[in-house]
Amino acid sequence: MVQPSAPTSTEDLEARLAHASALVKRLHLQYEVAGILAEAQSVDDAMHDVLTTLGRTKGWDLTQAWLFDDDHVQHFYWFDPDVDVAAYLEASRRLDFAQGGHAPAQALEAGDVVWIPELKQLPNATRQASAAVNNICNVLVFVLRHGQCVYGVIELASTQCDPPEEGMRQLFRLLGRDIGRFLEAMKYEAELEKKNARLAQAQRIARMGHWEWRPLTGQLHINNGTLRALGFDPEQHNALPTLDAYFARLSDADRDRLSAQLVEVQDFQRTEVEAEHVFNGPDGNPRMVVLRAEAQTDRHGRLNRVVGMVQDVTERRRAEAQLRLIAKAVEQAAEAMVILDASGTIISVNPAFTRITGYAGAEAAGRLMDELLHRPTGRHDDAFFRRVVGFLLADGHWEGEVWALRKNGEVFPELLSISVIRDDNDSVVNYVGVFNDITDQKEQEDRLKQLALYDSLTGLPNRTLLREHLEQAMMRSARQQRKIAVLFCDLDRFKPVNDTFGHEVGDQLLKQVADRLRSAVRASDLVSRLGGDEFVVVLESIASEADAGQVAHKIVDAIGAPFVVGKRDIDIGTSVGIAFYPDHGDKARTLLRRADQALYQAKEAGRNGYQVWAPSTAG
Repeated sequence: MVQPSAPTSTEDLEARLAHASALVKRLHLQYEVAGILAEAQSVDDAMHDVLTTLGRTKGWDLTQAWLFDDDHVQHFYWFDPDVDVAAYLEASRRLDFAQGGHAPAQALEAGDVVWIPELKQLPNATRQASAAVNNICNVLVFVLRHGQCVYGVIELASTQCDPPEEGMRQLFRLLGRDIGRFLEAMKYEAELEKKNARLAQAQRIARMGHWEWRPLTGQLHINNGTLRALGFDPEQHNALPTLDAYFARLSDADRDRLSAQLVEVQDFQRTEVEAEHVFNGPDGNPRMVVLRAEAQTDRHGRLNRVVGMVQDVTERRRAEAQLRLIAKAVEQAAEAMVILDASGTIISVNPAFTRITGYAGAEAAGRLMDELLHRPTGRHDDAFFRRVVGFLLADGHWEGEVWALRKNGEVFPELLSISVIRDDNDSVVNYVGVFNDITDQKEQEDRLKQLALYDSLTGLPNRTLLREHLEQAMMRSARQQRKIAVLFCDLDRFKPVNDTFGHEVGDQLLKQVADRLRSAVRASDLVSRLGGDEFVVVLESIASEADAGQVAHKIVDAIGAPFVVGKRDIDIGTSVGIAFYPDHGDKARTLLRRADQALYQAKEAGRNGYQVWAPSTAG
């Protein structure tokens, strides 16, 4: 026997009704947004209406959207006029998406709906102050995306901190996808309009038109495209009513050649006509014109008409002349130029290729360029060449620095640019490569790098390179769970040397100090000079803090030994402060600051010794 179910309580019924009501509202909002997107004529109209609907329907005080278009960010918003959101809105206009921490950035990073019940909980939030002014605490952000493409984010802000209703997160995920699809479609339509405009422009530029001659009547029928191609106003429909009127604008020689072809058509000696000639337009400017046509007969085999096209090729012929000039320029270019077939085999090279590589055209032809120039250097593996081919097939172009080998065996750096040439079927038919010998440029870069990253007096890494090295060392040590010691060294009694013997002697002394510091540590450790008489030593992968103390003691002894500069015996010393990663900090500047603090503790303790940073005494 089936037992009767327990009666539903009033509370259960009310809960179900509330749940159903909330579901209906969410569906209604989704359908309303879908309707807006379906009817919108532009992105601006759609975003304005969507933000207004979201704000008014769900009771948010401020709704905002940031849309990403290449490097440009568009900002849209709606707000309840009864609520003051001016400060928060102004801060939102200046929101920097290159920085993290704010709610939209969190949503982008998560790729999902993010709810922040209180903005003050966000570390480094850029809009905290303005949110406090306008009493805004509750924001919900969702991403606008289609597939893997992210088009922007929408943020809903409120002065109330109530959590979102059940099911709201899923609703906003759906809305984000709907709006993302809309933005994708609008982007596609805009690109399609551009392509159609370019196509129409190309047809106008080509200056092509229809041409039809009736032999029985001598009448010539042409369309607006032909009138434009020949220099007439498209409204001049009767500008060339007959073939004789067309002939009247040709030279005697051109008229005789075209007339002879048409006679052969009438005599059934040929079925096609093709003639290139000069047409004297109504503006007095001669045009180079190509006329192509074919004969058409009726069902009885009688010639009915000659139909074809007319095209103004004046610009093309000028371009061909320019190409001939370009060909000459290629021959005289300073850059090496090489044409490859679809397999990467060299077809032809210019003289600069021979001058740079030493290979004559006949020696290079038929060889694979990578096997002739690049693989023999031993500096590029198969993975490198696969990446290059991948870029070429995907983007049609690749540019980068590679190493090449001259015929005489000399290795040199080159800046290589390769482009793909495809046929009408989008198949690769050729590659064009252009490269320069950048030996001088690389040497200059190395000199500039030396100046930028190394101390000019001692040759030691400077502060910039020290910071970079320390950051990398900390990442390595974090993976290996090993310690790093930072030793901050400051010379004792160095100032009297400069004051007594002059800066030249002081400089020579600093060079000797740098040599002793390098000798006191491992080859894998870094010795750097910050400036003046301050040096920093970075010891990686130390087994214990005692190891750092031994190195510090070794440094103190090394610097404490007498120096000989010229004929002078000079006695100085050094004080060393030590800080350890990760015990004393996880940032480079923190470790350097605490090692510096420990250094001053060492000086206060009597100099010519070392101290380890301690929180209780560092202040």
